Amino acid sequence: MNRLYFSPASPFARKVRVAILEKGVEDLVEEVEVTTSPVDTNAELAAHNPLGKLPCLQRPDGRVVYDSRAILRFVDSLKANTSLYAKDDTEFDRLTIESLAEGVIEAALLCVYERRIRPEDHVSQAWIDGQADKVNRSLDWFETHVSDALEPRFDAACIGLACALGYLDFRKPIGDWRPERPQLTAWYEKVSKRPSLAQTVPS
Repeated sequence: MNRLYFSPASPFARKVRVAILEKGVEDLVEEVEVTTSPVDTNAELAAHNPLGKLPCLQRPDGRVVYDSRAILRFVDSLKANTSLYAKDDTEFDRLTIESLAEGVIEAALLCVYERRIRPEDHVSQAWIDGQADKVNRSLDWFETHVSDALEPRFDAACIGLACALGYLDFRKPIGDWRPERPQLTAWYEKVSKRPSLAQTVPS
């Protein structure tokens, strides 16, 4: 049995959990909930991933896979049904969009960690503003490319973006991202009804 170390609050782990549900391989992966933080790493997690980051997947033979994008590739390989990755001349376009969605999550997390982990008198508003600008620029790009970048597929790139938007709703590092992004809002409202996303809402 594969073992997935995860936290229900982690957007990176949520990507993997969504992929598992989308591929229909829940019976092949045992979920192991872990509590960890950048300044207090869970010892069991660190024994499998020296970086101490979630998610981390341990294979039946003991080998491990991390980070989330590598685990998504592994999950995709577990069942030979519809793939989460393009196999045609759009492959690198889709991987680039996946990377952009990943960057939204990373920048949002940096905003959250800046306030949560640093002492209040050491928090850098300039740093927070810089990361928020990255998020907003990226969301503006998605807003203008909904029809060609997000429709009609639901692949690894779209999973990443949906989990990024879910994290923005959960932690609100930039406040409400929806104003002036009606197309992206409509897309997110539609995909949020997918069972894979409804069952993995962060908590």
